[in-house]
Amino acid sequence: MLPEPVAQKQQTPDVSILDLVTHWRLVVADLAERGVDLYAEDVLARPWPGIRTLIFSLLDSRTRLSVALNQ
Repeated sequence: MLPEPVAQKQQTPDVSILDLVTHWRLVVADLAERGVDLYAEDVLARPWPGIRTLIFSLLDSRTRLSVALNQ
């Protein structure tokens, strides 16, 4: 009897800060759809690690950014 096929997890691309800056308009648009205005005073006052986490979380789902980086 053959083993059942294992569902393959989508690989997250190796993304650099340069990749994010190059696609910054997509980062801003994707976060805006999630209710995060990167240029709002309350967001600008947040510590960077939290914002970085929000940005990199865009790679975990089908967003403009993830599509652009997976091409």
